[in-house]
This record gives sequence, structure tokens and C-alpha cells, in this order.
Amino acid sequence: MAVSVNRRYAMIGLVFLLPAIVVYLIFAVVPFFDNLILSFQEWNGFSARSFVGIRNYIDAFEDDIFRTAIKNSVFLGIFSSLISVIIGVLFAWLLLFVSRASGGLYRTILFSPSMIPAVITALIFSFVFEPEFGILNSVFRAVGLESMVHAWLTDQGTVMGCLLFVSAWKQVGLTMVLCFAGMQGIPFSLFEAAKLEGAGDWYIFRRIIAPLTSSFIQLSAIFALMSGLKIYDTVLALTNGGPGNYTMVMPMWIMKNTFSFNEYGFGAAMSVIFVVIVLIGEIAVKKLIKGDAYEF
Repeated sequence: MAVSVNRRYAMIGLVFLLPAIVVYLIFAVVPFFDNLILSFQEWNGFSARSFVGIRNYIDAFEDDIFRTAIKNSVFLGIFSSLISVIIGVLFAWLLLFVSRASGGLYRTILFSPSMIPAVITALIFSFVFEPEFGILNSVFRAVGLESMVHAWLTDQGTVMGCLLFVSAWKQVGLTMVLCFAGMQGIPFSLFEAAKLEGAGDWYIFRRIIAPLTSSFIQLSAIFALMSGLKIYDTVLALTNGGPGNYTMVMPMWIMKNTFSFNEYGFGAAMSVIFVVIVLIGEIAVKKLIKGDAYEF
């Protein structure tokens, strides 16, 4: 009797899931495999497709701009996730000691950058980094640090640092919210017992809070890494890949080749390489940060 009831509930659940599964197959699975097939073909969007084997992949790795784009995307992905996770976890930890009323205000302020669209964020920081009337250079001039004034987004020595700052700034809030939610689930009796044994705040963080919220830290790191790797809008609005192609990133170069140059097969091959890099990054994060689950 119990088996038939469970089977009935399983069938009802499947019926409710069926529309979502169909949509996912049509708009995600089928396009992915079609793109995989297209990566071994040459197509300009109008003529018939022709099979070229791995030629597109060879061309992709021989393309200097694509290699630069890989380097930039990996750089932004790794370091923006590292910075945002460290700062976000520390913010979440500090908010544990804030009262409920003021803590809600601080969390809203810290999370607000994550809610702003990437293009709007880039436009805001374009005014910050503007060389003549930008806020940053104006502050340096006001305090007498004329030597610090730069054309921040056109100088190769500073432009990647600016993009890294903007990317990390936007991701800190999400990490903070996720990790704070995990920390709230830890019984305060553990903290009190540790303090009775003479443990300091830093020891409690390292030995209790960090291990018990590792699954949240892992999830935050994955989100941050994915966001950094697939950054597109911010770079497009701030530098458009410049100066030259110095700040070109993978999604932007894929889009340009596919929809501007009509090299759909070449763009498909680069997108497959991009997916592989993203998967490698996700696996690496899961290996480096163990997302253990605990029950209290």
C-alpha cells in the first residue's frame, strides 16, 4: 500500500515537473548539443554548414586575442572570487555581533551592489575612474596627491585592477548574505562554551564558524567564480575590451566573432572551451573548499 502511495506521489510530482523539463530541454540541452556540433563546422549564418573537424579549435588556441581573453577571464574569476569571499565572510562574521535592527540596515547596504544591474554598476564606476572630472582623481587632487592621478581605464598598468575592484565590489554582498545565513544556524551555545574554555574570537571563527559554514562558503565561492569568469557587461561598458584588446574577456570575444564577424562555428568552438574552463573552475572550488554538512 505504501509503495503504491509513494509511486502515486512520484507520478504527480513528475507531472508538475514536466513543463519545466520540456522548457529546459528546448532552451538549454538542445541548444548546447547543437552548439557542440556547430563547433566542428563552418557557418556564416546564411550558407549551408560544412564540416571542418577540429579546425575551429586549432584556430581558437592560435588566436592571440582569445588567449588574452582566457587569461583575463581566469584572472578576474580567480581573484575577484577570492577577494569577495574573504571580505564577504568577514562582513558576515562581524554582523553576528551587531544588533538585529542595525544589522538589517547594514546587510541591506552591503547587499545593494549585488542588486544593481552590471551595466549600471559600470556606468557608476566610469564616473569614478573618469580621468578629468572623476571622483577618484578629484579626491587625489584635493589632498595634494597629484602623482596618483591616472587615466585609470586606459592605462594598462591600472585597468585590470579597476575591473577587478568593480567585479569584487559587486559580489561581496551575495557572499555576505549567504554566509551570514549559515552562521545564524550555528547554536550560540557553541560560542559560549568555547569562550568559557578561554577561546578568543579569532579562534572561534577558525575552529567553529568557518568549518560549520564551509558549505555556504563553497557555494559563495562557486557563485563568485562563475560571475567573474562570465563577466561581460561590466567590461563592455567600462573599457569595451580596450585599450586595444588588453582587457578582452572570453564572453565578449565570443560574441564579437559570432554576431559581428558571422563566424558561428569559430564562436561555437570558443564557447565550448569557455564551458570547459568554467567546469574546471567549479570542480577546483569543490576540491579546495569542502562543503561538509553538519546537524545540530
